[in-house]
Amino acid sequence: MMIHFRLKKKSKIKRDILFSISIDIENFSKIMPKHFKSLKIQKRLKNEILVDEKIYFLNVQVKHIILRPDVHEVHILSGMMRGTMFVEHYFETNGGTDIAIDVSIKLNGIAKMFLPFGFILKRHMSNVMEEFLALSEKFIENADK
Repeated sequence: MMIHFRLKKKSKIKRDILFSISIDIENFSKIMPKHFKSLKIQKRLKNEILVDEKIYFLNVQVKHIILRPDVHEVHILSGMMRGTMFVEHYFETNGGTDIAIDVSIKLNGIAKMFLPFGFILKRHMSNVMEEFLALSEKFIENADK
């Protein structure tokens, strides 16, 4: 059983810049250290990156698929969220970027007991997405200085 939902947000950041920030695996823990404790790249292929990630209390292996210029897929390959997938879409607009993330959360083992609380996961992910956009804006401002 899976939880499916879509998150939508707007950003004043240009699509190509925001997309570059979202796929910058090496530096992502610098942008969002509260959420991503460590990221260790294991393997790179043409448009795929295999990463060992420590997110909060979870240690998971994740495959990032980058389809330039506007799609970033994240597939969780291990742990109690194995089979979870996030597909990020970045749409260029006159005022910046519209972002949509299609989320499919799969919980395994003891984590299945949290399935009835999917609305909490959705709210949390929406908050993380807003935080990412705010931190990305700060990151760009600091880079311009």
